[in-house]
Amino acid sequence: MPTVFKNEVVTGVGKTPVDILQIIAGVRATIVGLNLANTSDYDMAVVNVYVIDESSTVANYARQIPIPPGSSAKVITNGERLILPETAGLRLECDTDDCIDASISYVEIS
Repeated sequence: MPTVFKNEVVTGVGKTPVDILQIIAGVRATIVGLNLANTSDYDMAVVNVYVIDESSTVANYARQIPIPPGSSAKVITNGERLILPETAGLRLECDTDDCIDASISYVEIS
């Protein structure tokens, strides 16, 4: 089974939920890092992270994460892993417009 290390970067996430990672059919993935940065100079951001499973069920992964202006939060780190089957994904939303940048590190297994 080939494994490929990947990184996904999504910028300007705000009040509209955004699918920040979608696993394609025939591939599984292990998320090894998820970092969220508040790019606002003045506004506190409160962020929700959702997992979408292969049958499109949406569940909370992390809720109401407060991120001060100019700061970041590591949501998946320190040896934690999130396994996603094919066609699953991650969704992100924030209570402030266009202020969250996300960086996701993961391993694809096909």
